[in-house]
Amino acid sequence: MTRSVPWLLLFALTAPAFADDTPPPRTIAVSGEGRVSVSPDLAIVSFGVDTTAPAAGAAVADNAKKSNALVDAIKAKIGAKDKVSTTQYSLSPVYEQRDRASAAPPKITGYIASNQVRVELHDVKMVGTMIDAATAAGANRADDLQFTLEERAEAQSTALAKAGADAKRQAEAMAAALGVELGRVLSASSSGGPIVYPKAFARGGMVAMAEAAPPPIEAGDVDVTVSLQVTYEIK
Repeated sequence: MTRSVPWLLLFALTAPAFADDTPPPRTIAVSGEGRVSVSPDLAIVSFGVDTTAPAAGAAVADNAKKSNALVDAIKAKIGAKDKVSTTQYSLSPVYEQRDRASAAPPKITGYIASNQVRVELHDVKMVGTMIDAATAAGANRADDLQFTLEERAEAQSTALAKAGADAKRQAEAMAAALGVELGRVLSASSSGGPIVYPKAFARGGMVAMAEAAPPPIEAGDVDVTVSLQVTYEIK
């Protein structure tokens, strides 16, 4: 005996076939890029204090004295929005140089205490003055200097607008070359490229310069880049 299939079930089984027959839209995909160069509004510089002594306690005490003097000198120069913080501290033994053929265990001859202080300056023109003050206060190591943006939303928005204009220009040029008409935007996604921080000096170079005179440091511009991937429909 043959059973009949309900017409609702039959419709459900056959309806997707009509959707599968719909051809996908024709598209043009492009990638636009926008770049903005702006003046940095934040400078970050790190100073170090290294002290050595035959005993660990003496190295620690000497380092604490010099580090406190360094922090006091920095605080006397920074503004209300600026920050100073200790980012690294270590105490390491110093071993006697021995002949490689010797089987005796290495002998500790002293200790070295290291302290790193990080400074955030909103007046980037103060970097040279800060380096001079830090070295005069006892800093014997400069680990890093970078210029960056604390407020970057406006620059990123401008770069994104440029990326959108670049993507549209490319799509229109491609459509004209192919003899088709550009339609609506089907999808869009963005990704921020690397922000280039202009570095003034390599590690340790700032201290060497500051021993002679306050170093003239030019911040330069910070580059903000944004990539925008857009897919347009072809009419």
